[in-house]
Amino acid sequence: MMEKSEKQAIVILLKQYKEIQKIRRKYDPGYEKYSPHITLASPFENINQNRLKEHIKDSIKNIKVFKLELQSLRKSPKEFYLYLLIKKGNDKIVKIHKNLYSKLLGKWLRRDIPYIPHVTLGVFKTKEQIDSAIKELREQKIEIKVTIDFICLLTLKKDYSIKSIKRFKLK
Repeated sequence: MMEKSEKQAIVILLKQYKEIQKIRRKYDPGYEKYSPHITLASPFENINQNRLKEHIKDSIKNIKVFKLELQSLRKSPKEFYLYLLIKKGNDKIVKIHKNLYSKLLGKWLRRDIPYIPHVTLGVFKTKEQIDSAIKELREQKIEIKVTIDFICLLTLKKDYSIKSIKRFKLK
């Protein structure tokens, strides 16, 4: 049972990818609290769980299992976040995102921020720190290929750590 103060999010979990975790361990202070992921729907308020589950199923009903390639690095426009972007499969992620924010989740869509699917690799305090990390990581030529066969509904604790995970399989 969800508590009123808990929030939920919908993501693609990538926790089994050691290469991503190795980078995050070095550059992301939250690497133990959060598994590597691509956010499909940012944290939203408690809503009717049966309606939500039906909405998620409906949002992915025409999405087949797909391949992702993660490759290029990018700094966030504000603050000092380092992102790993999607080279292949981005269109499928954007489609799921749009489907999720239709109808039921529409009121939580952040229209002030463009949706750019990514995995956060690091959080830094200065421009010099992030630039140094980018230089180091570009020399490593990161290229990660994954198959996406499910998305997850996360229930989050007050500190945004994960309380529970419900998986939804793609076709």
